[in-house]
Amino acid sequence: MSEPATNHGETHAAGEGVSDDELREQVGGQTDSELEWKDVFEREKDGATTDTEAAKADADELAGD
Repeated sequence: MSEPATNHGETHAAGEGVSDDELREQVGGQTDSELEWKDVFEREKDGATTDTEAAKADADELAGD
C-alpha cells in the first residue's frame, strides 16, 4: 500500500500514487464488510434489537466485533 503524503500545505488528487488494483482492494474490502451485515441492518432499520430480533441473530452478529 502507498504511504500517505507528508508534504503539508500541498494538495493532491484523491488516490494519487495508488494503483487501480490497490484502490479496488481497499474499496472491495469495505463493501464486503457492509454486505456481510446487511441482514442485521435490515432487521434493525426500525429500531433497536428486541429480544425477538436478538433470537434471530447468530453469536457473531450479537458480539459486535
